[in-house]
Amino acid sequence: MASLERTAYPKLPAHLSTKELHQCYSLSEFELEWLSRTAKSPALTIGLAVLLKTFQQLHYFPSLEEIPTEIVNHVRSCLRYGVRIAPRYANPRTLYRHQTAIRQYLQITPFYGSDALKIAEKTAHEAAEVLDQRVDVINVLIGELLERGYELPAYSTLNDAAEDAQVALQEKIFNRVVDRAPIDVIYRLRELLDTDFGRCQSDFNALKQVPKKPSRKHLEILIDHLSWLGGFGDLDAIFEGIVDTKIWFFANQAEKTDVSELKDCSLPKRYTLMLALIYLMRVRARDHLAEMFIKRIATIHKRAKEELEQIQLRQRKKLELLVATLDGVIQILSQEPSDQEAGSLIREYLSPEGSLDHLREACAEVQATGGSNYLPLLWKHFKSHRSLLFRLSLLLQLEPTTQDRSLIEALHLVQANEILHREWIDEHVDLAFASDRWIKVVRRAASEGPPTNRRFLEVCVFSHLANELRSGDICVLGSESFADYRKQLLPWDECLARLPEYCAKVGLPSTAKEFVASLKEQLESTAQQLDDKFPSCRGDVSINEAGDPVLRRVVARDIPPSAISLQTAITQRMPARHVLDIMANIEHWIQFTRHFGPMSGSDPKLKEPAERYLMTIFAMGCNLGPNQAARHLAGNVTPHMLSYTNRRHLPLDKLDKANRELVELYLQLDLPKLWGDGKAVAADGTQFDFYDENLLAGYHFRYRKMGAVAYRHVANNYIAVFQHFIPPGIWEAIYVIEGLLKADHSVEVDTVYSDTQGQSATVFAFTHLLGINLMPRIRNWRNLVMYRPDRSAKYKHINSLFTDTVNWSQIETHWQDLMQVALSIQAGKISSPMLLRKLGSYSRRNKLYHAAQELGCVIRTIFLLKWIGNRELRQEVTANTNKIESYNGFSKWLSFGGDVIAENDPDEQQKRLRYNDMIASSVILQNTVDMMRILQKLARDGWQFTDEDVSFLSPYLTSNVKRFGEFNLSLKRPPEPWIKDSIFQQAAGSIRGQTMPNNRVEETN
Repeated sequence: MASLERTAYPKLPAHLSTKELHQCYSLSEFELEWLSRTAKSPALTIGLAVLLKTFQQLHYFPSLEEIPTEIVNHVRSCLRYGVRIAPRYANPRTLYRHQTAIRQYLQITPFYGSDALKIAEKTAHEAAEVLDQRVDVINVLIGELLERGYELPAYSTLNDAAEDAQVALQEKIFNRVVDRAPIDVIYRLRELLDTDFGRCQSDFNALKQVPKKPSRKHLEILIDHLSWLGGFGDLDAIFEGIVDTKIWFFANQAEKTDVSELKDCSLPKRYTLMLALIYLMRVRARDHLAEMFIKRIATIHKRAKEELEQIQLRQRKKLELLVATLDGVIQILSQEPSDQEAGSLIREYLSPEGSLDHLREACAEVQATGGSNYLPLLWKHFKSHRSLLFRLSLLLQLEPTTQDRSLIEALHLVQANEILHREWIDEHVDLAFASDRWIKVVRRAASEGPPTNRRFLEVCVFSHLANELRSGDICVLGSESFADYRKQLLPWDECLARLPEYCAKVGLPSTAKEFVASLKEQLESTAQQLDDKFPSCRGDVSINEAGDPVLRRVVARDIPPSAISLQTAITQRMPARHVLDIMANIEHWIQFTRHFGPMSGSDPKLKEPAERYLMTIFAMGCNLGPNQAARHLAGNVTPHMLSYTNRRHLPLDKLDKANRELVELYLQLDLPKLWGDGKAVAADGTQFDFYDENLLAGYHFRYRKMGAVAYRHVANNYIAVFQHFIPPGIWEAIYVIEGLLKADHSVEVDTVYSDTQGQSATVFAFTHLLGINLMPRIRNWRNLVMYRPDRSAKYKHINSLFTDTVNWSQIETHWQDLMQVALSIQAGKISSPMLLRKLGSYSRRNKLYHAAQELGCVIRTIFLLKWIGNRELRQEVTANTNKIESYNGFSKWLSFGGDVIAENDPDEQQKRLRYNDMIASSVILQNTVDMMRILQKLARDGWQFTDEDVSFLSPYLTSNVKRFGEFNLSLKRPPEPWIKDSIFQQAAGSIRGQTMPNNRVEETN
């Protein structure tokens, strides 16, 4: 049966506050009048009233024994009856009559004896077509029955209807897939599950292999893997007509399943799960190959640049010699007034041996390597990858996302000439996609022979393929991350229907002209305000001789002595707690482990599942791992138990749900409201050490070591609302929007603070379109281009700040495209990191990229003008970005099991970050509750403090947390017996007698 706690099926709470009792269980005047007409005695009246109020909350009738006493007492007080009067029904017919009366009063149709069962079965079958979890189907049933005005049946009835619908649909899908699969594919699937005497694992485990670091060897392995996956037939035809969510569900189920469990399934189910897994792994392999391809091309270019630098270092002596030669020529010319005589002396000076060839060769070498053109050096590093890259280009189906096919046609040409050995070919290639520097390397004059250099054409084509895959101008068919994002956008007709409501919500004009006019007026007014107030800002800002603004360093708020005293008093009174005890407290409060369980959605078949889940979270979140945690946890805990629970019962999406519940509980507390309203977050990344055999890990240029970046959003009241591991080298700002959309909390965020990595022109554009106020602390912001509203705009004090003018027509022309993207992101139709990553990469063909850049530069200019003229704004941004720095240190303090994330599986890597933040949120929540209790006691004891004093507090307290548990030493316990060997007894006696034995322990053997 599906877990009732994970559904929306209503049930009576164990405890109710006074506020909840008054809101939900008080009787209105109309209800009191109806009760007086319907019931005939006080006992029946109170029984009828209790049934009425509980039915209004539950939509079904509970037994009187299940109803909490406080509800009965509250209803009794509303009726003004004495405590001796209790609800009771001596005659069952009276109870039935009262239930019928309540249904008629509320206009509710009973479930049994009506068409409700047929409606429920039909709804369940429709919901099962698109939903995977049984609890989700049950929730749809509950919503449909309530909307139609039906009484809810017993939970088992809903569970049975959902189960029957899912079983029927899955059997239908399983049989359809197996019927479509060719017999040779079925035979290959059967072979995947076989093992022989020499192998411990079947080939089924090879399906699940994860990509390693993007080296040439691993690129070749992944190409072979995708080729092998391609041998299982046309899976698109096999899964035709089946929604993608079902395929992903079956694939994820197969990924978490062992071979022995697969063999226990029916044949249709077994082969469907395996084919779905192959389908998913093909998609992932294409994504990983495209990612590896981009990184390998980047590495080839990097090595060519490094070689050019080395050559330039070696050529320095020749360059110095040529400069000295030139200096000698200048001296001859300055000393000899006769041109004829000077020419004779120069010739003798330059060619004492009669030849200028060595000098000309030196000049040619310096000219060839004197600039920054490293392109001629690429072939040397490219040729070792050549065969692999050609295989990859033939394996991946690459298509342009625009009408320009020049790059794809050039790719087809180099593929056709792959086996040629001659360097120059007689082909005229359209190089519209290439830069002038590339054209000079690839082409030569027709008079010199065949016009196209085949080698450099190959390097040029593959280099531009990598660039355009990154920018989205080239897509990979059958991929996910590198698919054509334009096809994932909402249709404009649907956007038009959403546009008025959306624009009203985020405060944007709903037409292109009004949008541009509003933006222009905002830029003009912000610039004029700064120009007007600039003389009064002389203490904080000035403009130097170069025309650059110089800002005074931001000074933090002074902490009053009363706040310091309060902090000390609270720290001294904080109760010491173990991490597991803290998590147990949180579990008692909200039962957040109810979100976890097997993929089927059924109740977990584990012994004491809540305890198992908490121990797993502790083991993974503190980075102990299953082995070390099992050695130190009390009870019969094995590494396999923790590892199995992690793999089978705690998937990424369920961890996110549990984390959201912890955050929601925190947001309901009063103390965090004094720290912040939760409507603003700070976004920043921090480095984690990783194993390097995966695509996520890389060398971070800021931290100067291998690892990955944990990117988080931390609210202004100190709680983390979003977390995600991203590879180093990716501009962190592309996850700014994703964190806000995926947080999904009751408090809607409208402001984001960040550092330099948290902003870009594209991100400024789309945060503005999504109604988000981006406020970054930008390093070297003086180097950014600031835009004046138009050419005629002149300013008295700040005119030198502006170096460019806004192209308003470009923004107005592409306003529809920009709004279509924003609405698609807001609707969840497209991943914002994927889109921003593409629109943040330079593209010569993507007009949307240029429009987003133009809009983003305008929004960033407005922000920088406010930044320059507002010291309070700078203090606010600095204070909030400091909070996330504190959180990063706090969460790492709780990851005491080790410095390295010892996982190469992408899903497990992301789960480790969720585990760590779940423990951090639990400690923050417990610390906040303890602080609130202490503050209440201090107030009762007469301690004087203000809200401002409390605002300086922080829940990132660690002195009260016992990370490593508690170690007990007791010499009173019965000692273990000593060994009976006479030599050891003699040694023990010698030690007690303060004399050392002559023989060593190893000699006793």
